[in-house]
Amino acid sequence: MTTVLEALHARRSIREFEPEPVPADVVHQLVEAAGRAPSSKNTQPWQLYLAQGAALERLRTDYLAAFDAQRPGKPDYAYSPSPLPDSWMARAKEVGIGIFQHKGIGRDDTDKRRAHDRENFRFFGAPQVFFLGTKKSAHAPGTFLDCGFVLDNLMLGLTSLGYGSCPQFSVMVYADLLRQHLPGSEDTLFICALPFGRPVPGSHVNAFQPPRRPIDEWFTVVA
Repeated sequence: MTTVLEALHARRSIREFEPEPVPADVVHQLVEAAGRAPSSKNTQPWQLYLAQGAALERLRTDYLAAFDAQRPGKPDYAYSPSPLPDSWMARAKEVGIGIFQHKGIGRDDTDKRRAHDRENFRFFGAPQVFFLGTKKSAHAPGTFLDCGFVLDNLMLGLTSLGYGSCPQFSVMVYADLLRQHLPGSEDTLFICALPFGRPVPGSHVNAFQPPRRPIDEWFTVVA
């Protein structure tokens, strides 16, 4: 098992998984630990769903059908400001170009670009997927902050145990499908998906890691 600092440095977005699921007892321990996250006034506003096995395959089938049909989607919230600040847009373009170059996808190769996008909607073939949400009535920045603590705990916990994950907002465009497939989620505002599992050893796509800003660009010490 890695240390917390080692997990912070090792975590990356995994896009190719082994088919074997994470054992149920490990998932239980992970979720229990993630739930130790802080929250305002101990409200613990998060709701977590796990899709796996036949249930996940049914969901995956419906997601891919919606994507292939180019069905319009509607997420439960807006993820980013529009337009993005210039510096943010520059980094977004850099990572988009970077992963296409890493995968050998040309600028005009529309079929491969669409296949790349389609991987999101099959959850990268992960054997298990967490779906994180909160109550529809709790649509507030502070609530999202609290839920983010749980998400980070899940990702770092998986990394420390030798597993991997990939946080996804992209699939939230079909939040209505989630409410159809996940019992008891009718009043849930879905925030993100987290496919997870054992990374494929030597995977080319998993080796992609976008650059990070030097800390002197975003860290200020006041003394």
